[in-house]
Amino acid sequence: MKKILMSAFSCQPGKGSEPGVGWNWSVQAAKNAEVYVLTRSKMKPYIEAVELPGDIANNIHFLYCDSSKRLRKCTIYLEYIHWQYVAYRYAKRLCKKIAFDYVWHITWGNMLLPTWMYKLPVAFIWGPVGGAEQVPKAFWDEFPLKNRIIHQCKYYMGKGMRWIPWVIKPAKYARIIIARTSATKELFPEIIREKVVVHLEACVIEEKDFSYPDDTGDILDKGSGKNIIYTGRICDIKNLPVLIPVMAAVTKKFPDARLHIIGDGDMAPMLKRLTKENGLEKTVIFYGNVERAKLLKAVNQSDIFVFPSLREGASWSLLEAMHFELPIVAFDTNGMHDTLSDESAILVPLEGKNPKEATEAFVQCTMLLMNMSNDKIKSLGKHAHERLSNVHSAKGVASFIEKMCNDPE
Repeated sequence: MKKILMSAFSCQPGKGSEPGVGWNWSVQAAKNAEVYVLTRSKMKPYIEAVELPGDIANNIHFLYCDSSKRLRKCTIYLEYIHWQYVAYRYAKRLCKKIAFDYVWHITWGNMLLPTWMYKLPVAFIWGPVGGAEQVPKAFWDEFPLKNRIIHQCKYYMGKGMRWIPWVIKPAKYARIIIARTSATKELFPEIIREKVVVHLEACVIEEKDFSYPDDTGDILDKGSGKNIIYTGRICDIKNLPVLIPVMAAVTKKFPDARLHIIGDGDMAPMLKRLTKENGLEKTVIFYGNVERAKLLKAVNQSDIFVFPSLREGASWSLLEAMHFELPIVAFDTNGMHDTLSDESAILVPLEGKNPKEATEAFVQCTMLLMNMSNDKIKSLGKHAHERLSNVHSAKGVASFIEKMCNDPE
């Protein structure tokens, strides 16, 4: 059995984002390897409060290094950099006692934040890392000035990452790099790219993640026609104004269709205004934020899922739609490209298109789905569920890790 030392600044059961990545991936790795997880001391109470499944309890060991409370008061980034150095020194001593097959830096998965673990005399795995998931330049002028500046900064920082010493060094020495998306893979220099594999970071999914109580109340104001749904934030990168011309086109041929928008955000007032200006108040229905059980039931009761986002890593909204076998229309970019496939969704080409062209393409693809036979629609939903189960599930991640560690070439 392989021995793996994992560096996980964030590692906490029952959480999403980086803490969830550190916890979930280490647990899945322990199904086929002996795993030593090195994390912050502040994670210890949360980890020890959890009873590990019997099949991995003897395969996973948690080790702790203190982080600086003083630096944390300044910024968590300084705490992270300091802890990485302390953890590296701890790991260096540990490697003299235990013959590890791999040292794996898993969180944080931000390419801009350094790790020293690649300096250890052990094969180095880095990731999942991200940094290249950007909004296309053609869309910047669609955003308010403040948001536009933020996206411009992120774009040029991403383009320059490959030349930063503390990014290129771990990449150069890594045996394997796991990229969150294909876009991040393409960010690495070509000479390094051959050792980069793509796998979404936050998709360690189990059936229980999508369950809701039987007595969960209905919230959908359903129409007699197709019920189309979007769930998620209402912000610039989600590109929701696209859905107004979509529904204008849909209702011309399918007057009983409705669009249900669950979520909220700073662009909600603008979207509601556009809805009213286009006479779609009875067709586009806003629910705001709702509790997760009601959200899941609403997705389960819908017929089609639309997701016009311009930039994603791993989107829970897509995973929820995939679980309930909804046919999906989404732009073929960033995390959507890697979450979905041509067999499991209608992926709308985005590269090289300006906002008007992208909107027209999304309208056409949505109408294509609306006109599909029930058999074709069911086939899309079935393939989406299969992809979720085989690739993005706990089983899929465990299989990915086993193959990666036993057949790294």
